[in-house]
Amino acid sequence: MSVSIFHYQDYKQFYNAWVENQPREGFGEYRRLAQALGVSTTMVSQVFKGEKHLSLELASEMCDYLRLEDDETDFFLLLVDYCRAGSFKLQKRFLRQIKARQDKSKKLENRVKTNELSEEARNVFYSSWLYSGMRLLVDTGKYNDVEALASYLNLPRNHVQKILDFLLANNLLVEDKHRLKLGTARTHVGSSSPLVNRHHQNWRIQAMGKIQQNKDEDFFYTGPMVLSQEVADWIRQELPAFVERLNAKLIPSPSEVVRCLNIDWFEY
Repeated sequence: MSVSIFHYQDYKQFYNAWVENQPREGFGEYRRLAQALGVSTTMVSQVFKGEKHLSLELASEMCDYLRLEDDETDFFLLLVDYCRAGSFKLQKRFLRQIKARQDKSKKLENRVKTNELSEEARNVFYSSWLYSGMRLLVDTGKYNDVEALASYLNLPRNHVQKILDFLLANNLLVEDKHRLKLGTARTHVGSSSPLVNRHHQNWRIQAMGKIQQNKDEDFFYTGPMVLSQEVADWIRQELPAFVERLNAKLIPSPSEVVRCLNIDWFEY
């Protein structure tokens, strides 16, 4: 889904934004939702363009229609409770829960499913960009042995072999019919990990070297800016959602080329 529900405090705004991002828009989408919920199109229109609200039962059915994940469904129902609340005190209670869920959703380690390495293996894996870089190069199918990798990376053969042995021993790569391929789906180091600084530094050092090459297919952007707090908060919410959408396309895509994406967002 290209629209993240965690950006919203109003379930109607979320759904209307979702509709705008579909290839089929307008009343046609309202009609499809009405059929899925077993209600009239007029009723759907009165909810999402008027003052009426969904019942929790219909809201639950709507989550199935939108194919929301469990955490998204829980959040959607919370938004419905918030909008239906009959007193300011109850609304305030729901709003605190909404903001807590939104803060939690910002942390990528709570949104990106990963396969964990042992602490010792993680220390090795994140000690150099070569462990991750070589693993991804193997997955393209173009560099499937020590000689090919050593030649491409301009590294000694014994150094490449040592890294490959580690990747195989930790199931980050596996050998199948004399060919290497990915083992564990992917790796991720969360913001709370003591290894995260090293991981970022490893790849940013590589990025600084690539800037000097000035290739047309590469893109680098540095943009110090002054902006409103509202827009700053919006950008902060958008970045994890962008990474989530990126991963949704990345995982099923065929392995053809390797790239590195670095995003920096900070207050100065």
